[in-house]
Amino acid sequence: MKRTVPLLFLLLVLAPSALGTVLLRMDLDDLTAESHAVVYGRIVASRVEWNESRTLIYTVYTVQPLEYLKGNLGPSFELHEPGGELDGLGMQIASVPVFSVGEEAVLFVWTDARGQHQVIGFEQGVLTVQTDLATALKMVNRRIRLGSARTAASAAKPAAGTSRFLPQLFHQIRSSAARTRKTVAIQ
Repeated sequence: MKRTVPLLFLLLVLAPSALGTVLLRMDLDDLTAESHAVVYGRIVASRVEWNESRTLIYTVYTVQPLEYLKGNLGPSFELHEPGGELDGLGMQIASVPVFSVGEEAVLFVWTDARGQHQVIGFEQGVLTVQTDLATALKMVNRRIRLGSARTAASAAKPAAGTSRFLPQLFHQIRSSAARTRKTVAIQ
């Protein structure tokens, strides 16, 4: 009985914080609109570091852009993704993308107020590029729903997805970027 009371107290106190965070679905127009840049690039380096107050571990990936589909972050840029191992400590966050040096991906990137870049929507903002063994064509590992998850029309329509082949996907992303520019200009 003595152990049960403190345990119940802890459960009641900690229960609200254990609910977690809800990650909202982002479709192609949402990812494109919220991103400062959309880039097809290669991970060329990575390192792990503490934040300034030494309370969070970040893995910093250096990206070499192969093609910009929206925006421009220069000839190379760094992604700061939470998590990694440093000084004998490890930190993992669910849905945060983890990259390998040499990996190619289509990245939907946002920039915070300090100028640090991060993939938007956690793993939603990453399409890993692979080479199809049968055709030798480059393709992404998954599709993203077309349109916006924020509109009622998108919820009512069947889930059409982006192409997995790079040329068609790039066209769909550029079209999405043009649509979101027009929407912003109208507002």
